[in-house]
Amino acid sequence: MKPRKTTYFAHRWIGLVISIQLLAWSVGGFIFSVLDIDSVRGSTDSRMQSMRPIGGDTLESLSLPLQQTLSGFESDEIGSVSLLDRGLGAYWEVSNTDGDLVARIDIDGTITELISPQNAELLALTDFVPDAGAKSVRLIESDPPSEYRGGPLPAYRVDIDHAKQPHVYIDATTGRIVARRNRSWRVFDFFWMLHTMDYKGRDNFNHPLLIVASTLAIATSGTGIALWGWRSVPKLRRRFKGGR
Repeated sequence: MKPRKTTYFAHRWIGLVISIQLLAWSVGGFIFSVLDIDSVRGSTDSRMQSMRPIGGDTLESLSLPLQQTLSGFESDEIGSVSLLDRGLGAYWEVSNTDGDLVARIDIDGTITELISPQNAELLALTDFVPDAGAKSVRLIESDPPSEYRGGPLPAYRVDIDHAKQPHVYIDATTGRIVARRNRSWRVFDFFWMLHTMDYKGRDNFNHPLLIVASTLAIATSGTGIALWGWRSVPKLRRRFKGGR
């Protein structure tokens, strides 16, 4: 088979195989450019409240119950101790030398393993700007949904009754809001999945399927350019000779 016919054959069939993925990449790029990234992240509907470190006289007056509680810990378990307020009042966070949370201690010295569902709902509704109520509050201890992949567990998911279908994920140990999800985020995430072709984890760019698809896309473009050149160069030569 002649090189030109081989190139045409390859271009036609490789293009047919890869055309659906090329369409997914193109539509995904359009979606990414249209959606407002702040809306996708939920920050436009969030008060973005953060923890409030507490110090000074307040810190000194609350230290005695903490010292009594910490006496039950091994010394190498404690790397840092901070008095914080994430919206539920002051409490102590005790972390190890690696920065991992060891304990959450109330100001009276009581160790609290998890915040309550009522407090999780309060934090979510306080964070969400539009006036809305909570549809449900669920504690997730294992097998989180894909929209919360990689997030710390245990966590509360607060579903808010609003047209944007927001879900607020709250670290059940600290009360920290760790993720905000909504309808725009889920649309973005779906096309991101198609874009990366990582249909499980979403974020892996180094898997064989994507490499093969990218190679086929390059081959389609390359053979198309070659065919264009084979068709255009003789025409240009004839015009050039005719002009002379």
